[in-house]
Amino acid sequence: MAVWGIGAYYKSANPPDKTTEFLNSGYAYIGWDETEASVLYRMFDSIKIGDIMYIKSFVPKTKQLHIKAIGIVINTEKKTSDHLGTGISVQWKQNFLPFTVSVTPQIYRNNVFNNTLFEEFNKEIICKIVDGLLK
Repeated sequence: MAVWGIGAYYKSANPPDKTTEFLNSGYAYIGWDETEASVLYRMFDSIKIGDIMYIKSFVPKTKQLHIKAIGIVINTEKKTSDHLGTGISVQWKQNFLPFTVSVTPQIYRNNVFNNTLFEEFNKEIICKIVDGLLK
């Protein structure tokens, strides 16, 4: 089982935050076209059923990682949405209470939080994500 962070902020969209659309559709999406961000698609290909996915936003100025939703990947077959991009099916936790993780200087030194998609390796953050899923 892996833990993945994904962003839902589409800078050129109105509104830019697509978290609600991710949750309502039961999917997590990459908003980039494959020709623009082929590496994201290779990462997407490595996600497996049973992996944990969390929707995040990160504010560099305050060093705050906002956990907006957590779910379990239930199908990795790709789906395309005209305005959201390419997605995989996630069963998002119902009645989830978003929370914030303060990013210490040591965690920030290896910062990948601004990336659209990344595998989470920080044990402290993984424990908080799992705890949030089980609450």
